Amino acid sequence: MEARGEMISAKILEEIDEAWRRGTLSREARAHLQRWAQGEEYADHHEEISRLVGSRAWEELNDAFGEVIPFGTGGRRGPMGVGPNRINDRTIGESAQGLASSLLRSSPRRPPSDPLSVVIAFDTRNGSRHFAQKTASVLAGNGVRALLFDSPRSTPELSFAVRRLRAAAGVVISASHNPPTDNGFKAYWSDGGQVVYPHDRDIIEEVMRVGTLRAMAEAEARSAGLWRDIGEEVDRAYISYVSGLCLNEARRISAVFTPLHGTGTRSVWPVLQEAGFRKLFQVERQWAPDGDFPGVPGKIANPEVPAALQVAQSAADEMGADLVLASDPDADRLGASVRSGSDWVFLNGNQIGSLLVDHVVDHLARKGTLQAGGVVYKTLVTTDLVDRICAGRGIEVRGNLLVGFKYIAESIRNLPDPGLFVFGTEESHGYLRGPEVRDKDAAQAAVLLCERAAMARARGRSLIDDLEDLYRRHGYFREITHGVTFPSGAGRGLEVMRGLMASLRSDLPKRLGEERVVRVIDRSEGAVRDPESGKMTGEVEGTRGDVLVFDLSGDGTDRVSIRPSGTEPKIKVYVQVHGKPYSTDLRQRVDARAQALAAAMESLARQRTGEL
Repeated sequence: MEARGEMISAKILEEIDEAWRRGTLSREARAHLQRWAQGEEYADHHEEISRLVGSRAWEELNDAFGEVIPFGTGGRRGPMGVGPNRINDRTIGESAQGLASSLLRSSPRRPPSDPLSVVIAFDTRNGSRHFAQKTASVLAGNGVRALLFDSPRSTPELSFAVRRLRAAAGVVISASHNPPTDNGFKAYWSDGGQVVYPHDRDIIEEVMRVGTLRAMAEAEARSAGLWRDIGEEVDRAYISYVSGLCLNEARRISAVFTPLHGTGTRSVWPVLQEAGFRKLFQVERQWAPDGDFPGVPGKIANPEVPAALQVAQSAADEMGADLVLASDPDADRLGASVRSGSDWVFLNGNQIGSLLVDHVVDHLARKGTLQAGGVVYKTLVTTDLVDRICAGRGIEVRGNLLVGFKYIAESIRNLPDPGLFVFGTEESHGYLRGPEVRDKDAAQAAVLLCERAAMARARGRSLIDDLEDLYRRHGYFREITHGVTFPSGAGRGLEVMRGLMASLRSDLPKRLGEERVVRVIDRSEGAVRDPESGKMTGEVEGTRGDVLVFDLSGDGTDRVSIRPSGTEPKIKVYVQVHGKPYSTDLRQRVDARAQALAAAMESLARQRTGEL
């Protein structure tokens, strides 16, 4: 078998060199292909490399081998397949090896009888269980005990388990709401939050140094006490904790829930039942765990997308339900639709977050249990309606956090008392109430949203009525999140995104469409700049990151923010526009203005990159 591997590699090298000389294969792709074709540690992938080279799939090879798949805001994720820019046994193994090396280097030396432990969870995606087992074998091979969930579990339960079991770290094998072709590796630290600086940097540095993977077979690892199953005990504790976050006894609401073929069946559903909600219905077509997401339109299992809730809405029509809830494959995000007459109204992430913040803050204020110094956290692209809701109630809103719920978890960790944490929200349908979980949690959001909906129903109202009340009190906020996608082959998407951000910084836009840019906030340097002169006029606090904010109002209420995606060849655009007093006419005008700004930002991005 080894001789066959060497023979294949020699043939592959000849074809690879010829493709590079012809200019059909990039220098980076050639270098990575040569290493993968010659290295014994990549022998399991030689057959697939031979197939791709033999079929002259140079575009695929340039993309798969042109760069090393990075760690972004959501960890390491992407398409499954062969190559360093794909999710496969090697890249998962390198990730696990890098995590193990970082843990062992940064932790005090421990006796073999008391090893460091890492909790591992996996979702329902194709290959997730296998990659979780690969992770466990590599951790065990490094003397780190793997605590592996016995079946698919949600990301928030993983976070809870890390804290409850006092593990050194955690891993989730998931690609969140990405297409069925994708998978990924998310690393968590001992506080239960996703890794942030300096741990994220240390792990990736260790990953880049990996040569041979140190792995141990499952049977040997179990015998050595380095591979253990976990499950029901953690489930019971998690369900009890989350259901205990309820704020009142309102339960009379009829709701349909869909897990979109994911892990919400093990978190959202049992939590709602434990909390006492009885009129609940399942979407049978989307209930079974299935990584192909066959019952989801377009196979996009993303509750941020209205189309993902259409099947559940049809089911709700048949059952006479008032509310539709959906979680993504790893059950950290929650989407919702509300019945309005004979129609359904999809709630975006900012609207759900605003309702939940108002629900929590109002309850604590009425009960007199709002602790002095309480804090609500949100990311810098999340609606400022949250700030208005909290104003005057003695709650501080810290809204300058970079995109990614890990920064909310980091902020909770830095609090002098976790009891000061009131709520965390981000525009991409991520919410958290209870700090024993340190990532967004669809189950927590579901139980609180059902509670709020039941309260509204008891008064003959709906969540839409409650939302419009917030607009009447604080003004109407319209937010749009928009993605501008670029070519991804051979790292081209990354190159284009970097070029665009550099262009916007070197030549600050003075207008977006018909509107004047008053100031530009550059989070990469913590600077405020005048777009006319380019001069620095102030500073902003917070973690540095590749984000630009174009302020149209002077106080940031009307703004367009832009950043490169951490996991896709895409620029993310976030628009917020505000107006008052609230009326139907004002809403239409504000909506039109937001749409125009989103279009203007995309037009500018494509002009600057030449992608017209």
